[in-house]
Amino acid sequence: MAVALIALAATAGLALWPEDPVAARWQDYLARLERLTRQPVPSAAALELRPYPGNAALRRPLPDLRTGLLNYLGLRHCDLMSLVSERNSALGKLRSASLRLDYELTFIERGQRCLNGAALEDPELIGLLERTLEVKRDSLGDLFWNATWASDELRGFLNQSPGPAGDSARGLEALGGLASAGRALRESPPPDALPDLERHLATLAGGAAGGAVLREIAAARVALAQALGMLESLDEDSLCPRGRASQRARYLRNLLDSVYGQEVQPYLAELDRRQRRLGERLRALRAASSGTNPALDRWLDHYFGPRGQSARLDRALRAHTERWQTVLGACGLMPGGG
Repeated sequence: MAVALIALAATAGLALWPEDPVAARWQDYLARLERLTRQPVPSAAALELRPYPGNAALRRPLPDLRTGLLNYLGLRHCDLMSLVSERNSALGKLRSASLRLDYELTFIERGQRCLNGAALEDPELIGLLERTLEVKRDSLGDLFWNATWASDELRGFLNQSPGPAGDSARGLEALGGLASAGRALRESPPPDALPDLERHLATLAGGAAGGAVLREIAAARVALAQALGMLESLDEDSLCPRGRASQRARYLRNLLDSVYGQEVQPYLAELDRRQRRLGERLRALRAASSGTNPALDRWLDHYFGPRGQSARLDRALRAHTERWQTVLGACGLMPGGG
């Protein structure tokens, strides 16, 4: 009895688990095409997903000015004592890269204000503060990099594992906000703070919408290749003897109009919009980030380069559309543009 109850509970749990609507759409299209072409659905190729680079490949080292030098500078001069003490506290040492960036910007602003106000009289102390500010300004790009590309928030947003995706529109807006912050940081002088940086990162932490787009790109390319394999099995002469459409050819045209045209094609158009916007936002953030990183650039190229997943999906879609046009064109059932 207990075993039966456990089995029933497991079955109920499976029934309540939401079906993946994207996978269901492709399965329906391929199953219908299988019946009409009388060919088995070809085995699905690998999705060719590439995990986002890890911390070891992305995180950049930062200069350590927390001891000695900064304690000396913090001695009741320039309103820096409390700031340095907070930075060197147990909690301060555990700050995220984005909060560390905010600290450095505040330090630079206060230190520069102190120099401009001639609050210091000791030439050695003045020179020490000037050199410290120069080091901190030079490290802002690396701090921004660690706060964005090497952050847990962006890594989670680009996670390609199956699961809840979150709101892609809000995530893309947040990516745009990070790119704007990066451009502002490269101005001279840099801003005193980067407003909304934490908010944008929190938005990215709300789901894996970016990774879902990347997974859907790869899955769509594979599914279109499977469909093309079945369409290529069709012989136009036997399907349309003497150029006249057979009943099976008319069924195929109906499939193209009702299933592909009304279900699959609008989805592909929306996926194309999402992947283009994702690529644009990531490229904008990359352009606003200083320095090189081969691991990240290889990852971006895998999805958005000339031979990347997005470009391969475009080619798969063209081949799929052209084959439909060839098959139905021979029967006098030429469809409109794909």
